[in-house]
Amino acid sequence: MSVLIISSETDQATNDVIRWIHHYGEKVSRINEYPEVKISCLDILSGKLSFQVGNEEISIDSIKSFWHRRDNFKIDFPKFVLKDDFLFSKELRINLQHELKKTNEFIHFKLLQKKSLGDFSKTDVNKLIVLECAKNVGIQIPETLITTSKEELFKFKDKHTEIICKAISEGILFSHIDLGNIYSYTSVVTNELYDKLPASFALSMFQNKIEKKYELRIFFLNQEFYAMAIFSQADAQTSIDFRKYNRQKPNRTIPFELPNELKDKLTTLMATLGLNTGSIDMAVTRQNEYIFFEVNPVGQFGMTSYPCNYYLERKIAEFLI
Repeated sequence: MSVLIISSETDQATNDVIRWIHHYGEKVSRINEYPEVKISCLDILSGKLSFQVGNEEISIDSIKSFWHRRDNFKIDFPKFVLKDDFLFSKELRINLQHELKKTNEFIHFKLLQKKSLGDFSKTDVNKLIVLECAKNVGIQIPETLITTSKEELFKFKDKHTEIICKAISEGILFSHIDLGNIYSYTSVVTNELYDKLPASFALSMFQNKIEKKYELRIFFLNQEFYAMAIFSQADAQTSIDFRKYNRQKPNRTIPFELPNELKDKLTTLMATLGLNTGSIDMAVTRQNEYIFFEVNPVGQFGMTSYPCNYYLERKIAEFLI
């Protein structure tokens, strides 16, 4: 019996967890984006399912637990060339992609019947739905406006001392051989920026700027919360978005114990979202209010594990074995 992990080839957290699993003498099968998975046998009536990854043959019966860390596997499909005069080549290719998608979904369905952590179908959560669910379970969230109208933005801006703009989805990452990586970050909407806006602009999300005493990064695992306070406010580079890391002078971080009432609400929220793991971003205001921002089901946890000595990699390994 072995632990099956689906991840990306470059994910260091997966490597760290695998080392702990090996430390306990257990076997691990890992599937990255490549190589492609070849379906050997999928028999619904008998329950038999086996597939090949590289030179390794994996049977569903040999899997004791499953961790969907991130990304997904690709099912191998024979390459084919259609004749130039074939009328429905586009439709056929789309149909074949749907066939692969449904097969992929079924394999995940079978894997989730094992002891599992993470769920492929819930890796890309909708931030707006998450905010609504957080509000419904009694967790404070920022005031949030989504609009294309400068007039509506003016009303919102007039109501608050400062406002920010952030991505509705996961934001943008551009990679360029000369420029490197370019990310979209949360930014303050200054008067200068507001004045430059046209009467109508692309759909955008705005929130009131939270005056933070410190930020919280919380990792949720097996009904437990592992929280870290990040003192990002004293540094202009990280005060709005701590992901703008100051590597010359890193933010101070310490372990943090969440109030029991907040733990209960967060537990309800994660259950509502169908998540048994994820990284939660919050902040504590100067009035000691706890404000929820978002949850990332496949967020990094090493940044919480190492500074706080939580040994999350070991805890994940112990959950899986």
